[in-house]
Amino acid sequence: MLSLSAVAGGVLSAGLLAACGSGVGGSSGSAARPAAKGQPTLVSTVLPTAVPAGDVRPTRAATPAANGTPAVVPTAPAPTATPSVGAPRELVILQDAEPTTLDPHRSTLPADATASFALFDTLTFRNEDQSVIRPLLATEWKVQDRRWELRLRPNVPFHDGSTLTSADVRFSIERTLDASAKTAVTALFSTVDRIESPDPLTVAFVTRQPDPLLPARLASFGGQIVPKAYLQRVGPDEFARRPIGTGPYRFLQWTRDDHLVLGRFDGYWGGAPQFSQIVVRGRADGAARAAGLVAGEVGLALQLPAQQLDAVQRSNRARVDGVLVNGLHVLAVNVRVAPLDRPLVRQALSLAIDRETLIKTVHREQGVVPNGLIAQGDFGFDATLPPLEYHQGRARQRLQAAGYAGEPVTLETTDGYLTGDREMASLIDGMWRAVGINSRVEVITAEQRAARLRDASFKGLFWADPASPLLDPDSMMVRLLGPGGAPEQWQHPEWQQLGAEARSSLDRELRLRNYRRMNEIGLEQLPWIPVVQPRRLYGIANTVDFRPYGTGILNLRRENLKPRA
Repeated sequence: MLSLSAVAGGVLSAGLLAACGSGVGGSSGSAARPAAKGQPTLVSTVLPTAVPAGDVRPTRAATPAANGTPAVVPTAPAPTATPSVGAPRELVILQDAEPTTLDPHRSTLPADATASFALFDTLTFRNEDQSVIRPLLATEWKVQDRRWELRLRPNVPFHDGSTLTSADVRFSIERTLDASAKTAVTALFSTVDRIESPDPLTVAFVTRQPDPLLPARLASFGGQIVPKAYLQRVGPDEFARRPIGTGPYRFLQWTRDDHLVLGRFDGYWGGAPQFSQIVVRGRADGAARAAGLVAGEVGLALQLPAQQLDAVQRSNRARVDGVLVNGLHVLAVNVRVAPLDRPLVRQALSLAIDRETLIKTVHREQGVVPNGLIAQGDFGFDATLPPLEYHQGRARQRLQAAGYAGEPVTLETTDGYLTGDREMASLIDGMWRAVGINSRVEVITAEQRAARLRDASFKGLFWADPASPLLDPDSMMVRLLGPGGAPEQWQHPEWQQLGAEARSSLDRELRLRNYRRMNEIGLEQLPWIPVVQPRRLYGIANTVDFRPYGTGILNLRRENLKPRA
């Protein structure tokens, strides 16, 4: 049986790949950058009462909602406890859209995740720099081949006063796999064959094949633990409107298309949060979110446009913080459409893009040029590889070698699906025309994009934002570019074999080797043309201490969200 230290050191810890010299899309002679963090270390504790670093010891009781919370009857009475220290404070969060559901398994939308990860806990979680997977509801774990066994934290209360057991954990993850439950996270736990709950504080996941990423999956979307008895009693629709969990905040009130109110859960096992309540509102206009910060009406403004950065910084009332998105913004390619069926043409398209200019003008310097199909922050990211190359002369050479004869190349761009997508498309169109590509840009709606994605009917290229929630190339390379992924028209037997081996191996070196070779193949074939790894910006009031995570998951627990004196 592998101990936790063996897993952390031999399977999932950080590592640096040697430079892979495919020579496609990279510029030679660039200085190496510092090595990026790889797959995080797993940190466990055998102390059942342990709490996240920097936190306080939990109290078991809670008082009713603090003064100032709305007079709304909660889903169930909260347990009584010692109130948290300090004056009650309200935090207003503005995001780009209203929540659609409070059921954590029915959505992975950022607008829903804000509340989801405050209402519910996962078994594991990541620290703010993504380098460590730590205990949350699980205190320790061990792995033997296909079996991961986790020990649960004792005496963890749900918001209705009932106690978390392994039956709730088993029910929660089995629910994500139940087709009749119509969840949005089924694919995340598709490696799980069965779940066992031999006693109230032990749960075991038996996977179909060895799964080195299970602790990371349990820390991400779909890993939120829901109460079996309450959900079965009220039904999924009522649960989605009035949920209960074990998280630091509990549901108070939801007025659709206006605001959502979460109240401090003073019985939280990890120590009650320091804000009495959280109010979540949707504002589609990024300038309006920034204006709320400048006016002193908002504590956090999410998805802040780069164009608003200066106004917020000058206000002296708020600041902007940001982290690289765990993922890439790419031009996905329909490789069945001529002339895009030729790898040399796709290489020419990539070489003709001046990414530095796009980042400087459209993203206001809030992003980096990718160096391949593995994002910075992911396991296996090779910091010695140079950024993707911009070279008009080599682009023309590739076109000539491909026998390109002026066939039209169509870029179907959305307007607002990604930050600056239409503006970038216009600039790229000019860059392609400058090297002799017969480029055309067509603007499509988000609905048209979704339909063409389902039908694989794009005329050429389109914007996509593959994400890496597990901080491992499995998320993008295997799940999205492997069999059954979105661009089903691109198939590469060696890629598929390498991905399948990496997905089911506990051998760290094998996984590194396979991902290195897959990145080489990706740079040669370019089923996606990486354009930018953007920074996600957060506006933060000067009265608030908060650290953003690259995954986009908000950690609203007391160790990460505090009022400033």
